[in-house]
Amino acid sequence: MGEIRAECPVWLEFSGLPEFLSKKVRKEAWTVFKKIVELDCAVNLEPGVVEVSIDDLALRTGLTADVIGHCLAALRKKKFLACFIPDNTEEKALIRIIIPLKTPIPPKELKSKRTDIFPPGLDFFRYVDQPPPSVENDPILSEIVDLYFNAIGLKMNFFILDELCLMRQRFELSEIKRAFEAAKRHEVKSLRWVMHQLVTGTKKDGKRKKGRRKKGV
Repeated sequence: MGEIRAECPVWLEFSGLPEFLSKKVRKEAWTVFKKIVELDCAVNLEPGVVEVSIDDLALRTGLTADVIGHCLAALRKKKFLACFIPDNTEEKALIRIIIPLKTPIPPKELKSKRTDIFPPGLDFFRYVDQPPPSVENDPILSEIVDLYFNAIGLKMNFFILDELCLMRQRFELSEIKRAFEAAKRHEVKSLRWVMHQLVTGTKKDGKRKKGRRKKGV
């Protein structure tokens, strides 16, 4: 069968996350989050960066572009997603699910309560059982942080660091250097501007891991 099919790990649907996101973040948040999960599972063997425009997300969820943007911003604020959200809804956003993903019902508890769904052997939980991207002792990320400090400024917080981590995962260091050098040359003190240059000025490099995951529920 040649049809591309969307997948979402079953455990997320029983983790209490749909209700939590709908009630505590935004009523449309679970719809958007699940679509991001499906896209991630489709292109990344292990959790990684998803590239999709706001307009495409709107088309695929039946929501408006404004609602998609608000949901992504709210999910980022609640630390469920790391993302770069472009100003132009036609341009690609970069989105990554935060690992380890925190859910109202932890996987260990879910596994013990629902053996009918998660029998022995089917106990791999995507977004929890993988180690998070390393930010310590990563010389490339450290260099990117230095580029940011030198070109943009000394302000640093969780959201800025996450965007720099997205940058490190998605682009080559040489591309990142050129973007920060351009910002410094034009005296632009904006990380958004740098990310925009990278997203719009770089063709897909084909390095994303393709194929569906081989384990998990």
